[in-house]
Amino acid sequence: MSLDQCLGILLPEDGPTDYEWYALGPAGASADGDLPGIEVGKIPSDGHHEPAALTALGAVDRLAPVGEALVHQAGARAVVWACTSGSFIGGLAWARAQAEGLETALGVPVTSTALAFLEALSALGHRRVDLLSPYPQEVTRRLVHFLGEGGVAVGHLEVLDCPYAADSHRVDIAEAVRTFCREHGDSEVPLLVPDTAVNTLQWLDTLNRQAGRVVLTANQVSLWAGLKRLRWSRMPPRYLNCLASA
Repeated sequence: MSLDQCLGILLPEDGPTDYEWYALGPAGASADGDLPGIEVGKIPSDGHHEPAALTALGAVDRLAPVGEALVHQAGARAVVWACTSGSFIGGLAWARAQAEGLETALGVPVTSTALAFLEALSALGHRRVDLLSPYPQEVTRRLVHFLGEGGVAVGHLEVLDCPYAADSHRVDIAEAVRTFCREHGDSEVPLLVPDTAVNTLQWLDTLNRQAGRVVLTANQVSLWAGLKRLRWSRMPPRYLNCLASA
């Protein structure tokens, strides 16, 4: 692949081996031609959804060496820190400083999943959302605060209380969305599903139909924001849904 067609993904390595990012690598992308090559750089993690652990996970000096390998060895021309909790846990200013620190270290455009959620909501013109949070209560509270700092208010909220990323990964997300929207069927605002441990890219059409409204997921917004920084022109609706034309 040419060097300007590689997107680097920094992803916590916290147990599950079937994260959907692995299936979007160079071999899978080349089959359809609607994605660039995607290289995953693994960040060692125990997957614990606990504030101190997440703050340490998101430290620039922990992420930068793996990011540098993505840039200098794999040829990534843009990088996404694809960890929602590890990019919002310290608040909005912390998230921005994290991305800016990585940009300085790597020399390519960098964003994160948390910042991508705000960017996607801005692009779609939404300032109010509902939230289906896989995280425990305290981490969810920090996410609500982060969104508020970004000008986004949270209405209906459900906390699934998954202590580890591997627990989030095992959630039947289609059923969780169906249940949430059955209980909050009067809402028309976007439904946010954070946590990149939750595979959603192949389920976006189903999730949107079940919800009867826009559903934005962690991997969806991460991919979209990364492709934008790569200036990739073929935004695939099958992976991005409503964001494909945003």
